[in-house]
Amino acid sequence: MRLKVIGIAGGIGSGKSVVSRMLACMGYDVYDSDMRAKQIMDGDVEIKRFLAREIHPDCIRPDGAIDRRTVASVVFGDEEKRLKLNSCVHFAVKADLCLWIEAHGAGDAAVFVECAILCESGLVDLTDEIWEVWAPDAVRIERVVRRNGLAEDDVRARIASQAVETAALNALNPRIIINDGVSPLLPQVEHLLGAV
Repeated sequence: MRLKVIGIAGGIGSGKSVVSRMLACMGYDVYDSDMRAKQIMDGDVEIKRFLAREIHPDCIRPDGAIDRRTVASVVFGDEEKRLKLNSCVHFAVKADLCLWIEAHGAGDAAVFVECAILCESGLVDLTDEIWEVWAPDAVRIERVVRRNGLAEDDVRARIASQAVETAALNALNPRIIINDGVSPLLPQVEHLLGAV
């Protein structure tokens, strides 16, 4: 049986991580692209130099660690810098994901890739199917404000910055998981797993 790679996508605050944790609890392997990107960035001196040079000098703290709040505040306010940052990291993450998928071979029926920018990153090219986790903007904003302590306007700016990704994702006709805080998630996930 050929390994099936399923992308878990959706905008900020939609609940991708909740669905991913649910799948992990059910015994499925899930590649968390955000977590791996952070690990790759933290361990790559060239990426840190790029951040200081191309994004903002304050992106790197005196101890050499990445100041993620500074990075976020700069890139979510400047589309050109956001695209520069993403292009710097995408290649490394895609190569890492290829190795991760290869390591699973044909032993598993399916593995999952959680990624907020599945299309923009090019990781979509490695998937066989996409599950999009969806929630209304008001719910997403409330979740992110509560979780990250960001101002509502900052969350709206992040949602707006993902508009192109959302349109590209919708053009691929993903399977939809509604995570509006009312619709139960588990039956939706189990239904989709039944078709894997």
